[in-house]
Amino acid sequence: MNKLRSAVIGCGNISRSHFDALASCENAELTAVCDNQKNRADAAAEKYGVKAYYDLTDLLADGVADVVHICTPHYLHPSMSVASLEAGCYVFCEKPMAIRYDDALRVRETAERTGKYFGVCFQNRYNTSSRIAKEVLESGRLGAVRGARSIVAWDRDENYYLADAWRGKIDTEGGGVMINQAIHTLDLTAWFVGSPVTDIKASISTKRLAEFIEVEDTADLLMQYENGARGVFYATICSAGNSPIEVEVYCNNGKITLSDALTIRENGKSAEVYEIDRPTGAKAYWGTGHTHIINDFYDSIITGRPFAVDAAEAIKSARMTEMIYRSAGRR
Repeated sequence: MNKLRSAVIGCGNISRSHFDALASCENAELTAVCDNQKNRADAAAEKYGVKAYYDLTDLLADGVADVVHICTPHYLHPSMSVASLEAGCYVFCEKPMAIRYDDALRVRETAERTGKYFGVCFQNRYNTSSRIAKEVLESGRLGAVRGARSIVAWDRDENYYLADAWRGKIDTEGGGVMINQAIHTLDLTAWFVGSPVTDIKASISTKRLAEFIEVEDTADLLMQYENGARGVFYATICSAGNSPIEVEVYCNNGKITLSDALTIRENGKSAEVYEIDRPTGAKAYWGTGHTHIINDFYDSIITGRPFAVDAAEAIKSARMTEMIYRSAGRR
């Protein structure tokens, strides 16, 4: 099969991770970019030597892409995903899948009806350390999962929100730290626990940035899982710096801790410690998963095997964020 033609929709900050990953993907060929801000689209088109579009409708009508990468503001994700799927394209969407759970259901239904692959970029699942942790938990060697503790402590100031008009607003971002920054760790924790969330009691507040944003900059959660596990979760963008996420999973026969290193402690045995794979630079606390997940998405299409973070899997996080904001009285 020839390479799949790729188009990136939205040429803001997060698109760089997609452009870099596509450059190393042997199954992808970038053919177009799209952004309603003409200067952004033109700059990306010139840099990568492809055609620029300023409206998704025109790009889809021209049939220049097999795979569409949605890297736009949150509120546009479901409508653009549905339009692209209906046009016969595969879709790889940045998180969140949708601001509201009803819209996420609409995307899932469209993906199922059209038979086109739909994936969401929860790239932290693809970090080597995350995969090792998941394999150990699934092996049963630590026994049943009893619960989890997760912490996200990052720094986002007013300049981050002033840089793009959609950020920090309920109607366009959908929420704050939980739906934007911490959703990756929310997804990763639930993936480790391996059971659906049945109840969330949430408190959210805006402690530092109330002058600039409508959404929360801090949140704490108590979570119950179907398998009886209990989780606590704390997230803030009020920290003085960006620390690696912390996830600790408690099991009957030991525990797994993911932070500056991955540590596996099985009762009665010496701890196993693995280095964390993370890039250098300003976003070193993120991880390296973008390249891995995008390559896997394309390989899944080429080979016809299921993609690990498809609509049915990604909608779990959409459901959790809906539960969080309902519990906190935001919806």
